Amino acid sequence: MEQRPFVLSGGGARGFAHLGALKALAEAGVHPSAISGTSAGALLGAFIAAGLSPDRTMELLREEWRIHLTRWKVLRGEFLTQRRIGDFLRDTLPCTQFEELRMPFFVSATDAERGGQRIFSEGPLIPALLAACAVPVVFPPVVIEGIAYVDGGLSNNLPIEPFNDRRSEVVAVYVNPLPVFHTERSLRRTLDRTFHLSFREMVLRSAQGVHLYIEPPALADYGLFDLRHAERIRQVGYEHTRKLLSDPR
Repeated sequence: MEQRPFVLSGGGARGFAHLGALKALAEAGVHPSAISGTSAGALLGAFIAAGLSPDRTMELLREEWRIHLTRWKVLRGEFLTQRRIGDFLRDTLPCTQFEELRMPFFVSATDAERGGQRIFSEGPLIPALLAACAVPVVFPPVVIEGIAYVDGGLSNNLPIEPFNDRRSEVVAVYVNPLPVFHTERSLRRTLDRTFHLSFREMVLRSAQGVHLYIEPPALADYGLFDLRHAERIRQVGYEHTRKLLSDPR
């Protein structure tokens, strides 16, 4: 069995591709020795760090979305939605403290007051996860020890910092491929591309020198809130990673 540090990006619903990638890696005998993640990558990574398999994690999330999918509203009822995520984590995660996890786990959030990245790795787990997933406008900031935090992807959507001294060992999974550029404009297309462009340079720097970089191009077909396509998104991550492992060129 091969063990390596994993870095998991944010990406909203595209984060389900992490579960597919992790499953393919596990089938190839590659398992995480530690995980660093932000936003969706932190949320899903917490279940893996707690000892759950990618398939079991997907089962839990599938049931949660089945119950709440029809109530999912963007820009409406934000606090309640965030509270439901917190309730779900408390009900399903076997650990509530970083120290209870089965491996080192690092959660990246962004300081909303002073700017910059904050990496959580000890103490209460769920507040850190909620902070890392607090997409501005969609969710309110999460206050931890008197400081307001928002989505960690704003400071680095591929948070490799905990493993800077061993980049050559890292498996990095990034689920936000740059969409094809279209000259015709639409609000949704422009916002989605702007979102990707704002992260791109930092992500490319973070990915330099890693052992394996996974970025499934087909994920460009899915948006941040495409929860109804969660199963297909997971499959995209799985198929791309299997192909990459069989032909690493």
